[in-house]
Amino acid sequence: MSMNTINSLQPDKSVDYQNRLQMAFRERIPSADETGTTQTGTLIAGSPVKVDISALGAEELEKARQSWDNHAVSALYRTDIPISKNTDGVYRIGKASFTEEEYHAARDLVTGMAGLLKQGALGYRDHTRMALAESLVEKCASSVFSDEQSRVIVKAMQDFNDRLNSHNNELLSKSYYVENDIEPSKEYWGLKQVISEEAKNAMASLFGRKPSGIAAVTSIATNRALIESLQTKANETDVMSREGMDEFAAFYRSVMKPVYSTQYPADMRSDSGASVEQDLYGDEGVVKMADFAQKWLRQNQ
Repeated sequence: MSMNTINSLQPDKSVDYQNRLQMAFRERIPSADETGTTQTGTLIAGSPVKVDISALGAEELEKARQSWDNHAVSALYRTDIPISKNTDGVYRIGKASFTEEEYHAARDLVTGMAGLLKQGALGYRDHTRMALAESLVEKCASSVFSDEQSRVIVKAMQDFNDRLNSHNNELLSKSYYVENDIEPSKEYWGLKQVISEEAKNAMASLFGRKPSGIAAVTSIATNRALIESLQTKANETDVMSREGMDEFAAFYRSVMKPVYSTQYPADMRSDSGASVEQDLYGDEGVVKMADFAQKWLRQNQ
C-alpha cells in the first residue's frame, strides 16, 4: 500500500501545538532593528532577533528547544516528511526521544501494521483490523520500548487510523451514495451506491449482461453498535496467543456470519461463511496481523 496516498487527508495535530508554543516563546523575546540593536515591543516580521537567554527560565527554554526539535507522531508512518536527529543526536518524536535503532524499529512496527489496513470506504472487517492494529502495536511497543516511547508509537497508530476514518467519512459524503432501503441488509449495510451508465456498460462487457437496477448495496459498515462491539473484542483479546485467536475467531463467526448473510440472496447464503473465514485467515486477515506482530517481536526483543 502506498503510504503517500493518505498523507494529505488530515493535518498533523501536533503541528498546531508547536506553532503556538513557538509564538508564545517569541512574544517573550525583544525584537531587533536592522542593526541588531534590541528594542522592546512587537516582534517585527523578518527582522533579526537576539535572544536574551537570561530572560527565560531554564524550564521554559528547554520546552521551547524541545518543541523546535520535535517531530509530529506521523513521522513514524509518513514517508514524505523529512526527519532528522536533533542537537542531542536523537530523533525527537511526539516529545519522546528515540535512538537510530529505536526509531527504525518503531517505524517498522507502525508502517508494517498500517500496510495491512485498507484505505477507502470501510467495512466491518476494516474497522476490526484497525482496532486490532492499535492493540497489537501497543502490545509490541510495551514489550520493547519505554512507557514514553510506547505512548508515542501507539498515538502514531491511532493517528493513522483517524486519517482512515476521516477519508472514509469524506467518501461517504459523496452524492453517489444513497440510503439503502432493502430488507434485511439495510440494518448493517445502510448505503447503496448509484451505478452509472458507464459502469453498467463495463459490467456488461465483463460479465455478458447489464445490471438492471440503478443502485447496488455496498459493503460499507454503517451499524455503529456492531462496529463498537467488534472493536471492543479486538482490544480485549490477545490474538497473538493460540487461545486468544481461537476465542476471537469464534466470536467473529457468531457475529459476522448472519451479517454477511443479509448481503446474499437465499440461494447464496453459504457464501457468508466463506467471507468470514477470509476475514480471519485470508491474505489480509486477522491471522496475518498477528503473524506480523510476532515476527516484529522476535526481531526486536
